[in-house]
Amino acid sequence: DKAHESFSTFQKAINYSMTSFFTTGGIRGGGEKADKFFPRSFNMGYSKDVYILTGGFGVMRFGEDIDMSIRILGSGFKTKLIKEAFVFHKRRTSSKAFFKQIFNSGIARINLKKIHTKSLKVVHVLPTLFVVGILLLSILSVTITPYFFIPILIHLFLLLIDSTLKNKNLLVGLVSLYTSYLQLFSYGIGFIYGVYKIGFLKKENFSAFTKKFYN
Repeated sequence: DKAHESFSTFQKAINYSMTSFFTTGGIRGGGEKADKFFPRSFNMGYSKDVYILTGGFGVMRFGEDIDMSIRILGSGFKTKLIKEAFVFHKRRTSSKAFFKQIFNSGIARINLKKIHTKSLKVVHVLPTLFVVGILLLSILSVTITPYFFIPILIHLFLLLIDSTLKNKNLLVGLVSLYTSYLQLFSYGIGFIYGVYKIGFLKKENFSAFTKKFYN
């Protein structure tokens, strides 16, 4: 899961945000430490036996690749991340499209929890806690003391340095600050919205922005 040199600065920044330890906790972008490896559909390959036994992708519009991976593992098959084999994963080209994608990813986690009760892990709740924490620190920094803003500045600094070094480009590093916070807030808010719609209102397989998702 890599960004090609021909990709735009925005796409490279999104690629960093989607694969960085400082945004995803190490469960994407080649990391297997924080969770089991669940192949994603953009670079997933599986045998005919897997397809026959699992029936392929289900009816989920979003999170369908995670659902598929859970069913693959549940059927007794093994998954393997081959780090030397990768695709140049072309990301969204606008903030609006990226927001829609990640917002639905947050909702999808609740859909997955309803189907696979043990699929929800602590790491999946962290973006929501991050959103609440950032808002709380911001309020405290305005109402009590600016020192409460220091943790946010430290996080931004780590993102900037890490992205700049990995991409060897300061501009990508700077844009990564925006895309990383856009990602975390989009997912966190989508997660909360999913809890409300699916958990409280009992909506079945709910998702948002389904009509013009790619616009």
